[in-house]
Amino acid sequence: MELAKAHGVAARIEAVRAAKSVVEEIIGVAARKNIDLIVIGTRGVGGFRKLLQGSVSSGVVTHAECNVMVVR
Repeated sequence: MELAKAHGVAARIEAVRAAKSVVEEIIGVAARKNIDLIVIGTRGVGGFRKLLQGSVSSGVVTHAECNVMVVR
């Protein structure tokens, strides 16, 4: 975060809690606050488990109107 600020980039960290859909909440916050880039992590869950649980990072990538960077 300090490196970003040193280079004139406005960055912030936000924790999001959602009653229903975490994906919808993240996308909604990004839209309301005019966010240019969402950086989201992934646990690397795959296969059958991903099919059952879904993937927050995958949902954000699919539905966000801004750029999304997924880090692992």
